[in-house]
This record gives sequence, structure tokens and C-alpha cells, in this order.
Amino acid sequence: MRIALYGKGGIGKSTIAANLAAAFAVRGRTVLQIGCDPKHDSTRLLLDGRRATTVLEYLRDTPPDQQRLADVVHRGYDGVACVEAGGPEPGVGCAGRGILSTFALLDRLGLDSTAFDVVLYDVLGDVVCGGFAVPLRVGYADVVCIVSSEEFMAIYAANNILRGVRNFEQAGTQVAGLILNSRGAHESPEGVRRFAQAVELPVLATVPRSDRFREAEQQGKTVVELAPADRVAAGFFALADTLLGQPSLWPARPLDDVGLEQVVLGKAWQAPDVAAPGQATSGREHKKPTAGVATLPAYGASDVAKLARGGAPPAASTPPASPSGAQFLSKSLLFREPLLGCAFSGAVGTVTHIQDAIVIAHGPRSCTHIACESLQSSGIRTLYREGITIPEQLTPNLLSTDMDEAASIYGGAASLGSALRRALDRRPRAIFLASTCPAGIIGDDLRQIAADAAAEAGTVPLIPLTTDGNMAGDYMQGVINACIEGAGALVDPRCPPEDDLVNIVAEKNIATNTEPNLREVARLLDQLGLRVNCRFVRRTSVEALRGLLRAPLNLLAYNDHLGRVLQAFLVERFGVTFAQQPFPVGFAETSDWLQELAAFFGRPQRAKAIIEQAHAQYARGIQQLRPGLAGRRLMIVTYNHDIDWVVEAALDAGMKLVKVGILNSIEDHGFRTRYNGQFAVETGYTPEQRDVDIERLAPHLLLASYTPAGAVLPLHCATIPMCPDVGFFSGLHLIRRWATLLKAPIYEGWRNDYALVASDHA
Repeated sequence: MRIALYGKGGIGKSTIAANLAAAFAVRGRTVLQIGCDPKHDSTRLLLDGRRATTVLEYLRDTPPDQQRLADVVHRGYDGVACVEAGGPEPGVGCAGRGILSTFALLDRLGLDSTAFDVVLYDVLGDVVCGGFAVPLRVGYADVVCIVSSEEFMAIYAANNILRGVRNFEQAGTQVAGLILNSRGAHESPEGVRRFAQAVELPVLATVPRSDRFREAEQQGKTVVELAPADRVAAGFFALADTLLGQPSLWPARPLDDVGLEQVVLGKAWQAPDVAAPGQATSGREHKKPTAGVATLPAYGASDVAKLARGGAPPAASTPPASPSGAQFLSKSLLFREPLLGCAFSGAVGTVTHIQDAIVIAHGPRSCTHIACESLQSSGIRTLYREGITIPEQLTPNLLSTDMDEAASIYGGAASLGSALRRALDRRPRAIFLASTCPAGIIGDDLRQIAADAAAEAGTVPLIPLTTDGNMAGDYMQGVINACIEGAGALVDPRCPPEDDLVNIVAEKNIATNTEPNLREVARLLDQLGLRVNCRFVRRTSVEALRGLLRAPLNLLAYNDHLGRVLQAFLVERFGVTFAQQPFPVGFAETSDWLQELAAFFGRPQRAKAIIEQAHAQYARGIQQLRPGLAGRRLMIVTYNHDIDWVVEAALDAGMKLVKVGILNSIEDHGFRTRYNGQFAVETGYTPEQRDVDIERLAPHLLLASYTPAGAVLPLHCATIPMCPDVGFFSGLHLIRRWATLLKAPIYEGWRNDYALVASDHA
């Protein structure tokens, strides 16, 4: 049984919840109590007066990879499991958003509420924002008990709670009744009884005012623990027995404000007969039914494949998740580094590459505009530099819900529904939903909205993405979530493999040489008799993603953090096979890569012939460049963690590598080289160390990710690309530029002109 206790703040709801939890435990039930109130005092009486570490404090202070469920689930009286959500300081932030984050963390850490006989949610009831509705909205609670006193404002809050409950009654009635927490003998319970009669709910129990509560609280205990034989404790045992007896559940029938005052304050009131169309009713609100909307959960991968073949919509499904519970996190989140970009932009920039899908950005149009500008600037850059048109970036399939202030206050479901209908008019093969910060803050539930619109969408999968602007993480986390939750949800796990096909995974959508690299890889694959099946996720289609498993081998574009995360996901989810090496850069890597692919597909002689032909060309190029480079001192300072292709060409040309400094990168960690011991290398390098080493080592050439300003000594500088060109001759092309550069003077002659002019003027 999952029970949500709602009531006005300060009404004594937490005291009732704790005593009820203790009574359930004494009755031999396993109990979990979750306090959903920023005061975080719901479970204090079950923990001998101790205040538990709240989930939000823990979420704030603990890195994601170190978070453990046991740290936020505390054991209290008679084994009751206690969790406190916590919240921000009064007047700061959004406590409702904190509730959303709490439940998301508990889910992610694997809290299994079904392992308990009774789950109690102690929820603040006079704040009606979306976050506090989570126990009802997401289906955590199936029974609602409303706590009230005799005071009008407490009853007013109870009526508001009924309004909220009514909004989430698609799955059926949920209200068990009212619990009257009496303020004392001088207060009349008649107002509560009239209210209960008007909304057609029973009063399950009346909790009397008693000094026993004060005595128990002074000792940090419940009355049930301190004085189990007392009449107050007996009342909680009776209430527990009533709830365990599966009481009748009633629909929420709130009153309008006028009717509430009439009933509670004792004015004349009577229940109305059936009202004629257009006739006002006396006190009872009526909600207009929504036509044509089915309540279905969001589609999972197998469900999408089923729908694509004309099957019926699923009755139940779960979003993509790691079977082992692994967390697929960006490097910045994992190592608590500064977040660059936002998850919304990363997700949108990824799924817009699915050509026959539409992406709906749920948020202000300015967020959509910024995301679109980012995509278009990358597309224009590729067009100008490479002459390649990428429609997915120049004219992205992106719609905005144009979320405004009203949507931020009252919820954005209506604006999202309107955008969904506009998207469906375009007949896409899939629709992705990505939320911005405002939508995440107010607690708009994209999964539920997508589920409610499933019938209208028909066979078009509606796939929500975990973004919420930058609350889900940085740009790379958005890319990860889009690949896993978005593209991953489209993969048909029953697709049989075919010969001669490979997939490409984790290309850089913002790199200008991505398409030239693909052409070179495709050329090498073609020489082996292989073809590209699907690009995960770059310039692809819904159909290609569904058929991802047709390829028996997957090729990682980059062995960086993103690549390794996506590889881990695909291996764990679908059991796919990856080549050991990513896209090859340089002669040795390309040779090894071709031999690995040839061995997998049984074509070693083809690879051998390709390598022999390329080696002759490479050797001629190195021989031509060696006279100008041999003996020159080279220093490398870079964010790149894979630079063997540079080292290979430099050493082949006879250069002396005096120092390699690896700067911390937002994209990767863990420097790797096959040239161990052949040069000095330092990770965690800084620009300040660079200047010291330049003066000490006096290199002829500094190779860096960017040209440094104000070097301590005059020297030649060249840049190293963050995303290098692939193939046999990448290093050869790079050092050819060095040979030309080193022939030029460090300071050009025109720089001396200023001194001559200044001298004549003097």
C-alpha cells in the first residue's frame, strides 16, 4: 500500500505520518516513509529526534559516481526506512523542483518501493506547484489521505488538495478520506464534518489534542513508541488497521470557493440536483472531460519496433535504462568540472541529425533560437570550408512550444500539446521532446504528456529526452542522453545481422572535418568490401537506427569519454561488438585498424595489399621532409589525449621530442601512448608550466591546441587539430606544414619597419 498524506503546512501532518508509520511497523509491516517537505522533519520522531541527511543536501554535496542509496535511507523505530527530501531556504529556489530531483535520484539509485508493505509520503499540501504533486502524478502513491484541523484555512487547503488529486485521476479514484487532527475541545468539528459530507468523503480518524504528543516529542519519539497502551496510540493502531483493511476509495469532488465558504462557515447549502447544460451548480466543480486522449506510457525500444510493423500501442513500457544500473555521465559531471553548454543544446544538436524526425523544444522561443543558431553556424562553417551541405544543421527540424510566463506559472502541457499537433501534421517518423530550464523548474512531465498524447500520435513514437536545460548536465550530457534515450529507443533488438556492414558511433557533430573523415573511412571500408549501415547519431534516419543491429561490427569514431560511454551503453543494452580501435589517425593506427577489420570479416589479403601500397607513398613523403626536420626540437602542449599519430610522424622525420604537456580536457581523460619512455610527458599541465619549459628547453617548434600569446622566447608555433583527419597520411600532412614553417624567419622583416619610422620621426 502506497499512501500519500497531504495537508496544510503546520497542521501536524508529519506527527501523524510518523505515528502511523510506527503503528504499521508494530503490526509487523515493513514501512518506508518519505518526507516531501522542505522542513525535513517528517521522520525525526522515528529517528530518536535526529534529523536525517536530506536527499537534496546529499545531491548537492556528493559526486554522482559516489552516490549510494544507503546514504539517504535511514533506519528508524522498529525498522522503518526513513527518507527526507529537504528543500531550499525559504524564499530561495523552487522546493517543488527539489521534490522532482529527490524522486529522480531515488529511482536512479535503485530504491525499490515494492520491497515494502507500506510506503508513506508526507507531502506539503498548501503549495500546489507541480513538484509536490509528484507522488500522485508519477504514480508513486495509490491512496490519498488528507489531514485537516477545524480551522477554515486547513479545510481550504484540503479542498485545494482535492483539486490537485482530481487532475491525476485518470488511473482511478484514490482518496481514502480525511483525518481530523483536532486543535482542542474549544474547536468545533462541525465545519470538517460538513465539508466531508459535501465532498462525499469519510472522516477516517479523529486525532485528539493530547499532552502525550508533547511528552513524546521532547524525547524524540512517537506516541506509539513511548506509550503504546495510551488511547492516542490506540487511535493510530485503529487507523493503521483501517488502511490495511483496504478501505473504499472515492473520487475527488472539490468545492468551488463560494461553495466552500457556504459549507464550512455554516451558511445555507444543499447538494445540487443534476444541472441543466450551462446552469451553474451550487458549490461543486465539474471538470470538462478531455476527448481523444489515452493514458499510455512513453515507448521503449521494443515497443517502437513493434509499432513500426503495425502492431498495437503498448500497455506498459519503460524508458531506456541500464540493466546493471550503470550511470552514463559526461566527463564534466563525473569529475565535477565546470559545465560548458547545456544538456538541452547537446540533445537538440544530436537528434536533429535524425533526418525524418522532428524535435520539439519545450521552453521559451529564445532557447530554441539559440540552439538553432548554434546548429546553423556549424552547418554554414562546414559549407564554406568543405563545400558540404548538411540540411540537418542548416534547416533543422526544430519546433518550439514558445513557453511564456503563463506557462511557467500554470504549466506548459497545453503549449506542448499544440506543438505536438503541429509536428504530427508534418508526418514525421518520430518526435523527440527536449525541455529547457523553465520547463524543468516548474516540473512539466514530458513522459506523462507524451503518454497522454500517444493515441493521437498513433504509430509515431513520442520520445522524451532528459534535458531540462542545464539541470540535467552539460552539453555532452545532453548528447549522451539523446543517443541513449532518443536514438537508442528506436533500435529494434530483434533485427538480424547481415554481412559486410559496419556502424559508426560517436562522431563529432560540431567538427568541420566530420564528413571528410567519413569519406576517407568509407573509402578504406570499400577497399575491404564493406559498407556503412548506420551512423549513431549523425546524418541518419529512423529506419537506419531501427536497423542498427544489422551490422555485426561497430566502429568508434573517437576513443574519448563520449565514445567510451556510448560504447558501454550499446554493448550493455544490445550486446553488440566493437572494433578495439577507433577511427585511425596516422600510418601505424590505420594499418592496425585495417588488419583488425580484415581479420573480423575474413579478408586479410585485401588489408595487406592496401597497407603495402600506402607504405610506399608514406615512406617517400617522409624521405622528402626529413632533411628539413631532422634534429629539430619539438615541444607539444595540447588538450588531445591521443597524439601518437603526431609523435609517429615527428620521430619518423628525425625530430627530437623534448616535452609533451597534456592539458585537462572537457572531453577526455587518461593520456594514452604506445611510445612509453621515449619522451618526457606530464599530465595536468598548465600554461604557466609551458612558459617555464619553453625557456628551459628552447624548442624550435611549439605544437599546441591554440597559438599561445606572449611566449617567453621567440619560436615557431603550429596548431594541432582537436579532431584530426583520419587515414594513413594524417601525420605526414601535418609535418609537411612544419617543414615549410621552419624555413621562415621567426620575426618577419616588416616588424622592423616601426623602428625605422620611429627613428626618422625623432
